[in-house]
Amino acid sequence: MTGEHELVAWFDHQGGSLPVASVRYASRDDIWQLRYTPEWLGTHQSFAFSPALALSRGEKTTDYATHTVKRFMENLLPEGQALEVAASMIGVTRSNIFGLIHALGAETTGAFRFLPAGVDGQAQAAVPARQVGVQELDERIAGRREQPFGIWDNKLRMSAAGYQDKLLVFCEGDPAEGDRMYLPDFPLASTYILKPEPFDRREHMVANEHYCMALARALKLPAARTSILRTPRPVLAVARFDRRIRRTSQYPLVLRSHIVDACQALDAPVSYKYERNIGSEQATRLYRDGVSLPRLFSLMDCSVTPAAHKLELVRWLLFQLTIGNSDAHGKNISFGMVQNRLTPAPWYDLVSVVQYPVSHELSMAVGDQFELDNLTAFDIGYFAHVCKVPATVLVREADRLVKGVQKHAAQVVADEPFEEDERGFVQHIADFALQQAARLAGLTREAAKLTTDIY
Repeated sequence: MTGEHELVAWFDHQGGSLPVASVRYASRDDIWQLRYTPEWLGTHQSFAFSPALALSRGEKTTDYATHTVKRFMENLLPEGQALEVAASMIGVTRSNIFGLIHALGAETTGAFRFLPAGVDGQAQAAVPARQVGVQELDERIAGRREQPFGIWDNKLRMSAAGYQDKLLVFCEGDPAEGDRMYLPDFPLASTYILKPEPFDRREHMVANEHYCMALARALKLPAARTSILRTPRPVLAVARFDRRIRRTSQYPLVLRSHIVDACQALDAPVSYKYERNIGSEQATRLYRDGVSLPRLFSLMDCSVTPAAHKLELVRWLLFQLTIGNSDAHGKNISFGMVQNRLTPAPWYDLVSVVQYPVSHELSMAVGDQFELDNLTAFDIGYFAHVCKVPATVLVREADRLVKGVQKHAAQVVADEPFEEDERGFVQHIADFALQQAARLAGLTREAAKLTTDIY
């Protein structure tokens, strides 16, 4: 291949590191190849990058389509302004996926570190930890328009996927409790994602997301743990569920778990994270090749326990509709990998988008309905029919959800550390959730009365 370059994926394993796979890229012809290493294939704890890059296909590079490898790598990168900053900092175009992973791949989402070929992934020389104080964090948040949030000490830092500004930090405790934070350099890895308020008109976004996440946990739903760090500006601190800390005699060891988002699991590019992948204007509304609920539910065919995990997806959908998260798209839900099979990861990015003056079109249609306010029993029934969800399951889960929201919505408003104006804002979310949960329960009961032959 002309202009061939190579990265090696490493996995930190039982106190050491294993080379997992080589990823080769021919820049002139835009050809990607992946080959799992004998070391990785030889361990019983090995797992695939994604279902589309399954281990069972062996070591042959021809088993994996070039665009499948490319799409997986592309989905590791941040989006929006963070991607623009990264590309500018290292002097490549934002479409140069290999160049960006080459620069940022040591701290990606999931289990693997992507290092240039020839770099020893076993090396664990201690690096003096770079502490981040609350005052410095506050100054950097205030100055984001002048100095991009992803650059610290003139060094580009990896940002988790998504549009919102994020900073990855290592913290053994909880940043909101005053525990020390550090910028992660190997052998450290990040354990928290810090998300300050966005620049746009979405006020109280930190309180919004923290409330929705806390409500989900109060309902015993599997949401990631969050807290609010005040610098005094509010910053959402999200505990990473794909990381856990193990103490060693030399330094804390951060163990990584592998996750893939729905785009990666479905072998879809980033641009397919919305079902209407072309747009919602005029004729473009007809194009629906992106991640949809039927495609999402089809992933349960390669789940570890399909029935249980399909039920979790049902709960995820009902909760998103209850809080009014119209932006629940294909990169806002992830899965762990057990060999070649999937298991749902904890929930994240739970936000009541309907509180803001932005589009409320659903990222994934329920039945054929993209408008939350126009959702009908027919739409619910059609979704259940296409996704093979028994109507009785929907009725039971919707009833359980409405009881949980009635019990916990107001209590979470009172219990969480919101400031006065934030508390008033999240009370609107609680009121919406109470009304919406009751509405959904009614719609599911009506849907259960419909006969399947009308679809």
